[in-house]
Amino acid sequence: MNSKNFKMENLKNIREKKNITQIKLSVDIEVSQELISQYELGKTKPTVENLIKLADYFNCSTDYLLQRTNTPNKIDTLNTKELEIANIVEQYKSLSTENQKHLQSYLNHLSNQ
Repeated sequence: MNSKNFKMENLKNIREKKNITQIKLSVDIEVSQELISQYELGKTKPTVENLIKLADYFNCSTDYLLQRTNTPNKIDTLNTKELEIANIVEQYKSLSTENQKHLQSYLNHLSNQ
């Protein structure tokens, strides 16, 4: 990401779409209006802290602001099924090796029914 060529066009797009001025944005996230302008013009890159503030403010992903995606939506958190699976995996990892083998045998038995 070259500073000279990196304009935060998606920042400008989402800001304008929501009818928010650079001044209002700068006051709301506690930075200068000049800094917002510099981000949009590609004169400087945001700090990680400011990038997170901007993403939280607009309820969008940092990837969108960094133009790594054209979709402003945040990446969805794991859905219920994925959380359930992750929980099962964590429980499996906490088992002793012997109990992991028992569980694998039981799962094989259930799968073959």
